Amino acid sequence: MGKHIGAMSCLLAACLALSCAESGGAVTVDATWNLTCPTDSAVECGSLAPETCLGEFGQRAIVGARGSLACDGEPTIAACEAIERANGLQVIFLEASVGADFAFELRGATIDTGDGSVEASECTVTIVEDGLPYDVGRCGTEPPSLEQPCRLTNVSTGNGAVVFDLECHSLISSTTGNAFDVGAVGGGPTTISFSNCDGF
Repeated sequence: MGKHIGAMSCLLAACLALSCAESGGAVTVDATWNLTCPTDSAVECGSLAPETCLGEFGQRAIVGARGSLACDGEPTIAACEAIERANGLQVIFLEASVGADFAFELRGATIDTGDGSVEASECTVTIVEDGLPYDVGRCGTEPPSLEQPCRLTNVSTGNGAVVFDLECHSLISSTTGNAFDVGAVGGGPTTISFSNCDGF
């Protein structure tokens, strides 16, 4: 009887290990961005949180696996999913946050995995800074504009991961009407990546 229980335990452990391997583990995010006042519009600058555990002077970083403890003991929230359309294009949904005050979201981006292009019609970027969403406007591969403030370039998907460069000019808050430019420290686009995603 003891041998059968031992054998069943080994079989159960092997099945659980296989299940974890097939799922790829927890979603992991590497999202770093820098917020600065808009340089090319009359929109008022958003309000930066004072020094935070995610970074100083507008620099924010959410890095780690879903559920891992981030700064101030808050768990990292990371979600990443792609839904494939009948025409082979992928619609992607990404989220990374720590607590309720800081987040990055990309929703409804339709990606052509052949050339990395992005359809701007339903693509939106939201940055949450100090509890306020900056979320007005679309995203696509064209240079940033009032109608499409966020530009995605160098998009690549595969092996459960998505990586892209992001740059936003005057991403406006639907709450206050103020805005931020979003990019890398020193200017230009920042690179954001998610891995262990569903549907890629």
